[in-house]
Amino acid sequence: MTHRISYRRHLAGAMTLAAALMATAPMATGQQSTPQSRIAAGIEEAVKGLDNVPSLKKLSPEKKKALVEFTLGNTMFVMAHEMGHIVVSELGLPVLGKEEDAADSFAALTALRIRSAFSERVLVEAAKGWVLSAYRDKSQGNELAFYDEHGLDLQRAYFVVCLMVGSDPEKFKALAKEAKLPEERQTSCVRDYKNAVWSWELALKPHLRAADQPKIAINVSYKDDEKYALQAKVLRDMGLLEAFAAHAADRFAWKQPFSMEARGCGEPNATWNAGTRTMTLCYELAAEFVELYQGYSKKFKRKYQAAK
Repeated sequence: MTHRISYRRHLAGAMTLAAALMATAPMATGQQSTPQSRIAAGIEEAVKGLDNVPSLKKLSPEKKKALVEFTLGNTMFVMAHEMGHIVVSELGLPVLGKEEDAADSFAALTALRIRSAFSERVLVEAAKGWVLSAYRDKSQGNELAFYDEHGLDLQRAYFVVCLMVGSDPEKFKALAKEAKLPEERQTSCVRDYKNAVWSWELALKPHLRAADQPKIAINVSYKDDEKYALQAKVLRDMGLLEAFAAHAADRFAWKQPFSMEARGCGEPNATWNAGTRTMTLCYELAAEFVELYQGYSKKFKRKYQAAK
């Protein structure tokens, strides 16, 4: 069984949400502990690497950093989402409802559990990505895919924001206000967050690794690809797969090893294949996020400002 991620949906009127997300502070790069420090340092290297991309080298340093943070934040959320599929598959967890929703919930709660400015920024970038994806689809006249196994992009964006607000209403009060999340919904977000945390903790408790239990190996590999040499280098230098593998190996008592790989796939995607027991992150996905941000973030801002 293979789970695939879809990134093309539609926009109906979430300019206020995107404006709130666009205004959020950038990822901090100086105070994270390992492995976040390695990833944060990799952001600066990735920004420098854009000088080798003809279409991007003329961007200002600030715009380059914003682009890298958007791409990295969305990529990390995708990986956390796939980890949600992995724990369901490998640990034999029941799923009440759509598994794609459960995977989004797992990813968001994982980031909120870390409780760092870096992890919270990942959620902001992911929500921003869905808003821009929805705006792109509306601009291109794409129809809403109500039949898809994933929720609509705007639903996924607001779901993440809701869990953030529910986790700490006071801390994310400004975000809720800017996103025009109604007060009654903010109240129910607290309930949704608590219920999600309780449900995941109950399901995962029997599978948490005890301190004296050996860690199961999670194999990591980066496949060489001339076309996506920059993406491969950035991911490898950051140790992104290693960071996720280390966290998963430390937290859960897996029944058997599995693999995580980054490679060219011929399409922008990320998958968990239960048959081969391999999570695949496609290099094309980073290129997709770059295209999305470059093609629509500025247009969206102008449209929002004109509508105010």
